[in-house]
This record gives sequence, structure tokens and C-alpha cells, in this order.
Amino acid sequence: MDWWREKFINCRDYMLDHLDELTMTSDETLLVMLIDFFNQHQIPVTHELLANKMKKNNEEIDELLSDLSTKGYVEIAFHAGKIIFEIDGVFKGANEKAISFDDSLFDLFESEFGRPLSQMEFQRLAEWLNIYDQKMIGYALREALTYEHLSFDYIDRILIEWKKRGFTAEEYEEGKR
Repeated sequence: MDWWREKFINCRDYMLDHLDELTMTSDETLLVMLIDFFNQHQIPVTHELLANKMKKNNEEIDELLSDLSTKGYVEIAFHAGKIIFEIDGVFKGANEKAISFDDSLFDLFESEFGRPLSQMEFQRLAEWLNIYDQKMIGYALREALTYEHLSFDYIDRILIEWKKRGFTAEEYEEGKR
């Protein structure tokens, strides 16, 4: 077991005690501590919750998460249909890959968008996976590429319309758009 997961370790105390060794701004530190608090109390972490608690907008939270991810302090993982925010990098020395996903759909989106996805985009994609079949999301991405409207809003409108019509992956594959 990792030492910081032991019941007698208070991670927030550790962070405060080693604050001078960590390369985090005060906003980044508060964000990491909030994530730790929410994880400890099994409260699902969302941009909206973090933004509300920190009195910041979603874009500012996204930028903070991106910076923390780049530094290796925060890992955003996709497991069992949920986005999980982990702060193990604070304790490991931040030497591991910052973002890991066990699903190739995220890689496909990053490849087609030609850039890393933002944390808000990760969250939106994870929400789609809870609503739509993975194939349908991929096909909606293909449609957006075909019509040169590569945006999450456009893909969302496609998915909503297909769901409203009861359109299936099999029908798409048969060319019944």
C-alpha cells in the first residue's frame, strides 16, 4: 500500500507541511486540497463544484487542472463511466504520466481535434459515455468531420438528434442516416 493511503496519514497536513517543496500556486494548492477533501468524503468532483467552492469560472478551473496535470500533481482518469481526480502525484514526486485513460475514444478525439482535450471536454465525453453507445459517439465525431464542424457542441447536437429519432449504430453502418 502507498504510504499516503495509510489511515493514520493526513494528506492535507502533509501538503501544508511540504508546501515549500511543492511547485504549486496558492490556487493550485487549494484546488488539490479540495479534490482531496471531496475524494475522502466520496463526493463526485466536477468543474462546477470546484468553480463554486473556489469562486472561479469553469475556464479558470480548467486552466488550473491543466497546469496541475502538466506538473504531474493531478491525474484525471476514466474508470467505470466516471472521471476520477487523483492527487497521487503530489506524494509520488510527480514523476508519472499526468493523464491516463483506459478507453481509446479519448485518444480518437484528441487525434481528430489535433490537440489534447481540455478537462471540460474530458468531462463532457465521459458524460456522453453514460448516455450514448461508444460507437454512436465515434460516428457522431465522423459526421462532424465530414461536414467540417469539429466542435463538441455540434457533436452533442448530432447525438441528441439521433437519440430523439431512435437512430442506432447498426442503422448508421447500413447508411440509413
